Amino acid sequence: MAAGKVVNFAARGYNGQERKKTQKKESYLTMRETGRDLEKDLVEEAIRQIRINGMEGFSARAVAEACRVSCAAPFKHFDGRRGMFLAMSKYLDDMLYETMEEIESRWGSDYKKSHLEMNMAYIRFLCGNPFLINESFWNTIDEKQAGIRKWKSFRKMTKQFFLYCQSYGIPEEIYKSYYFNFQTLAYGAAFVVVNGLLLEGGDPERDILDLQERIYRNLEQNAGLLSAFGKFEKIKKI
Repeated sequence: MAAGKVVNFAARGYNGQERKKTQKKESYLTMRETGRDLEKDLVEEAIRQIRINGMEGFSARAVAEACRVSCAAPFKHFDGRRGMFLAMSKYLDDMLYETMEEIESRWGSDYKKSHLEMNMAYIRFLCGNPFLINESFWNTIDEKQAGIRKWKSFRKMTKQFFLYCQSYGIPEEIYKSYYFNFQTLAYGAAFVVVNGLLLEGGDPERDILDLQERIYRNLEQNAGLLSAFGKFEKIKKI
């Protein structure tokens, strides 16, 4: 059947159920003939729907209908529900990684500023995709919530923090607890913002930036990089 061809259902005497099946078949053929990237469309639609409906309201059938393909198409292309969620995870990781690369190229070897901006971008990303905080998302792909630690984008962000600490000779036993502080801030901030728990008139971005600076200030003071007056000591990088 030619792409875009209109079928005269009345002339063929199809009933409603047959018409529905034929429409889906036509849509699928059209997508193949026009070279549509079906997997990408399915992933993007799945992410869009899960953002709106959450994990509890997610439906592969709804994704298929929105993409005008058969209900079996999502699982067929991803070899099951797990494969579909893995594809979503990879797509999101790639998206965030691009942002992290842009930030890294902007700051170069200024690891502190690079990490601060990346951490803010990470928090924004969690707010835009709150299902990543939901354990059930990671359970679907046989990962615990910490599965995001395997993302290349996440590793790039944490690398900036570790490089900063190592460049000033800050011992691991000191900076590990501050790494925990940054993770607590990221997930705590995302939870508060997503669930509408901000105080009226609050400015979450300003508050997050302030808290990030405080974490670094405490780290630097604990590591002996700050003088008694709170000024950064001129210590040569390693």
